[in-house]
Amino acid sequence: MGSKISKYKIKMSSPNQNIYNNVDNKSKVKIIPKFSESNYPLGIDNYDEWYIRISQDQNKEKEFKKVNAFITSFCLYNSFPELQGFQVSLQFINYGDTQLVFVITIDNNKQYTLLVNQPKARLNQGYEEYTNLISFNKIHPEIIIKPIGYYVNPNDPHQELYITPYYYQARCVGVETPEKGWGEWIPEPKYHYRIYSEKEAKIIKKCMVAMIVKFYDEKNKLGIVEYSLDGDDFMLKKGYENEELNEENIIKNFVVIAARKVIKIEFEEYINRMRKELRNDFKENENIFVKKKLRAPFTEEEIEEGITYGMKLRLS
Repeated sequence: MGSKISKYKIKMSSPNQNIYNNVDNKSKVKIIPKFSESNYPLGIDNYDEWYIRISQDQNKEKEFKKVNAFITSFCLYNSFPELQGFQVSLQFINYGDTQLVFVITIDNNKQYTLLVNQPKARLNQGYEEYTNLISFNKIHPEIIIKPIGYYVNPNDPHQELYITPYYYQARCVGVETPEKGWGEWIPEPKYHYRIYSEKEAKIIKKCMVAMIVKFYDEKNKLGIVEYSLDGDDFMLKKGYENEELNEENIIKNFVVIAARKVIKIEFEEYINRMRKELRNDFKENENIFVKKKLRAPFTEEEIEEGITYGMKLRLS
């Protein structure tokens, strides 16, 4: 993903009004946070304009600078208690059509994920996903990530971000190229893509389908749609590979990090749309379940076994 090698480094001279250091319990001294590229191998190891997604009426260089200014300002002047400290480092780790993903490290100790709107993202898209994740996390707290906070630039409502927990060096499931097929992106020791064996791919894809089936909210007739299944919506916690390869352990280690859109739909129709779109059986603009055709579609066997397993999970 990208070939340029330019590090994202920010130098700051303005004090953070929200960060203080107690001195003899008599006075408070403002601490100036330091921004630098982290040395931890956490994801993609470069950050530049290549990762910016713009609409036809936007300029990539201009939008890149605006994104950086927005993130810098937020990190310096936010009031979130989790993000206060003496030293702050910011590292780009991933991207998608709707978001740029950064890890913020506080005092070389605490780490969180910042998901920042791409310039082409629709208005309120960040807030919509933030609220979707909160709603579904209440139902499935063990699988769906729980956001910590949301922020929008008061001077530009298109600039949004939200904060989530960070899973250290988690593996993102997806497809790098159709030729390589399904696999995972691994941060360490250097960011790379590992292709799954036939057995791994079958079990992991079955579990992805099963969890999607499980997520359907029968009470409110709601289903998550606009999945990007072949591009980082599902993560596996680091260390899962040391456990036995079976459905139970994969489900236990899966974390879902995206919920772009939720629609009201009957369960049977939801399942039928999933069947159709997971095998890439649709024309452009007729899809609702996946954002676009998958680089490597699911097989009929993977879909049906996943649905059956998902029905079982719904009863547990």
